[in-house]
Amino acid sequence: MLNILFETSVLSGGHSARGIGTYARLLTEEFKNHAEINLIKSSTLEKSDKVKADITHYPFFDLFFATLPMNPFKKLVVTIHDVIPLIFPKFYEPGIKGKLKFEKQKLALKNVNAVITDSQASKKDIIQYLNVPEEKIHVIYLAANSSIVKQEDKFVRKIIRKYKLPKKYLLYVGDINYNKNIPQLIKMMKFIEDKNIHLICVGRNFTPQEIPEWKWIETQLALSDVTDRVTFLTTIPTDPIEELAAVYSGAIAYVQPSLYEGFGLPVLEAMQCMTPAICAQNSSLVEVGGKNVIYAEPVAEALAEAIINVAGWSKTKRAKWVKDAFKWSQTFSWQKTANETIEVYKQILK
Repeated sequence: MLNILFETSVLSGGHSARGIGTYARLLTEEFKNHAEINLIKSSTLEKSDKVKADITHYPFFDLFFATLPMNPFKKLVVTIHDVIPLIFPKFYEPGIKGKLKFEKQKLALKNVNAVITDSQASKKDIIQYLNVPEEKIHVIYLAANSSIVKQEDKFVRKIIRKYKLPKKYLLYVGDINYNKNIPQLIKMMKFIEDKNIHLICVGRNFTPQEIPEWKWIETQLALSDVTDRVTFLTTIPTDPIEELAAVYSGAIAYVQPSLYEGFGLPVLEAMQCMTPAICAQNSSLVEVGGKNVIYAEPVAEALAEAIINVAGWSKTKRAKWVKDAFKWSQTFSWQKTANETIEVYKQILK
């Protein structure tokens, strides 16, 4: 029996609805199916509790906050999903305190027994930017939520009515950070001549706020003159997940225009909903998409060209494409993610 202390305290608040929260939630749920794992969640502990854990697993690594202990008493595993702020430092300025915390985090990493990351692209970056020895890093792919699957047409129509969505739309699901490249996604609409095609952006940060990322979005909407063809959907629930799955299912295509991703879960979610995915050919996206996405340069004109291509497919071509992509998406699973994570635990205990 492996006693694993899973550090969940860092996942309260904003992280719970992001990819990090999804990772922690779905991984710990899968661990319940493994009799050899005794999972102890840090969020359930009282200060007086003394835990005899074999390993402590931190499912999250913050570059600019001290989230790792400097002198751990137990074996330590940390998941570093990506180091995107270090790749685009101009757009992720940490400030003086953040820079000091970053140096502290790098020192704390020296005491970690194993680093888990989501992709080969992230592994390369962790070696380059954090100086972690290659032999300490284990690439373990994530998977989409198995409940996000194609919904029946009747239910899709119901959800489209509920959220007052257009009949023909493209879809993006995610955040508005610099690496997500949202201004080019919006500009893309200018090059799609069919004015009946709209863009739906799902994510709770698609709302007016005093940050540069939102100002870029507002500016691009005005410059491209496509405000009436872009809808921001901030209220769709992630529990239950069926409504989000219906929005995926009704889309002409899913678009991931990112300049960089540590993994890219929405691409797999789109595949599971039998919706063609268009994404940039960079970073981890080529690992996630394989030969089952339509790749385009992450600039408006190229993305639009890919969309016009997909919109013109015959029913037969579309049906074959989404069927093959669905098969590919099923090669990723949380069972596999959990099994490979447990193997890392066993290796460091040897």
